[in-house]
Amino acid sequence: MKRLSGKTLVMTGGGGSIGSAAALRCAQEGANLVLSDIREEELNAAAEAARKAGAEVLALVSDTRNEDDCAELAAKTVEKFGRIDMIFSNAGEVWVKEALQQDKAFWTDCLELELTGQWLPIRAALPTMIEQQSGSVLVSSSMTANVGIKHIAAYSAAKGALQALMKTLAVEHGRDNIRFNSLAIGSVEGRHIIASNAMRAGISYEQAEAVVGATKKIRDEIFPLGRMGNPEDIAPVVAFFASDDSSWVTGTNFYPDGGLTHDGTAGISGFNQEQLKKYAAIVS
Repeated sequence: MKRLSGKTLVMTGGGGSIGSAAALRCAQEGANLVLSDIREEELNAAAEAARKAGAEVLALVSDTRNEDDCAELAAKTVEKFGRIDMIFSNAGEVWVKEALQQDKAFWTDCLELELTGQWLPIRAALPTMIEQQSGSVLVSSSMTANVGIKHIAAYSAAKGALQALMKTLAVEHGRDNIRFNSLAIGSVEGRHIIASNAMRAGISYEQAEAVVGATKKIRDEIFPLGRMGNPEDIAPVVAFFASDDSSWVTGTNFYPDGGLTHDGTAGISGFNQEQLKKYAAIVS
């Protein structure tokens, strides 16, 4: 029997780079999947890939900032599959701007998506998990919550709050046999890192995308393991937290980051200053 056979997993941000890779991996391990995303085309592509891997998949266009959408996501999951074994709260965006440029509107929008928008789907799923006396909750945090990196003040604050939230809920709902953990993810190839590169270098997304191979080589230099991550590096970690192999793991912050957090901020600061000069030269 496959490790996730019979389990039903809900994943927000299911059409993104990490979400789609995690969905495919969990499909291969036997899970039923409910995928949500605000971007319909990407969502449907991820759902189709998971179906081809053998999963039964429900795909819902949904906004994690909307309480009604989150309630519907949980209700339709239970209606179709009868239970919720895991929720991977993973929706997010890129928020790069100098701290003093982050006005109230920017700050509010960032926290609404990166913090509130990760909490609301969890809140909607929790009553089902409490009733069944089992479940696993996993959130996409970031290693940026654990080290200092320029120009992402609101984003880092939100990601740090998610880690604190998981610790609080782990204590509050431990006796309900529900586990709560966070992932302090490092730089991973995909749409978000291209957007971040573009914002930091002051160029368009299209320009950044055109030189993504060269910029990856630049970013590789700052990782102790010699390369930046890819979505397939994160996918098996999600599968682990969905499985019974993690049944005695709760309140943790797990670091799938290629060792970058523990190398301190020297490499990151170097990238922000010197490496971006190389980046701008490549673009020009």
